[in-house]
Amino acid sequence: MGRYITTTGTASTVLREVDGNFNATVNDRILADSTSSSFVITLPANATLIENDTLQVIDVSSTFGTNNVTLSRNGSLILGDTDDVVLDVNGAVVTLLYTGTTYGWIFTGT
Repeated sequence: MGRYITTTGTASTVLREVDGNFNATVNDRILADSTSSSFVITLPANATLIENDTLQVIDVSSTFGTNNVTLSRNGSLILGDTDDVVLDVNGAVVTLLYTGTTYGWIFTGT
C-alpha cells in the first residue's frame, strides 16, 4: 500500500526545515530554504522503497530560481530516467510518488 502524506499532516508526516544538503526519508515534507546557497536533497535509498511511498519539497523561501535545489535519485529512476532533477522555479512545491522500478519517482503535484 505504501506510506503517504495526507493533506492534514498526520503523525506519519515529518516536517523538516532544510537549508543545506539533506538525506530525505519517506513521508518527509521538506521546507527547503535556498536563500544562502544551492544544495542537494538525496532521495531515500532504492532498497528501502515500496510502491506509493511519498515525499514533498517546498521552496519555503521562494529562491529556487536563484539557488537551485537538486534532487539526487540515490539509485532510483526519476520519471523513468537516470538523471537527477534540478528544482529551479521560485515557489515550487513538488510532491513525489515512488511507483516501482519501471518509472521510479514521479511528480504528482507541483
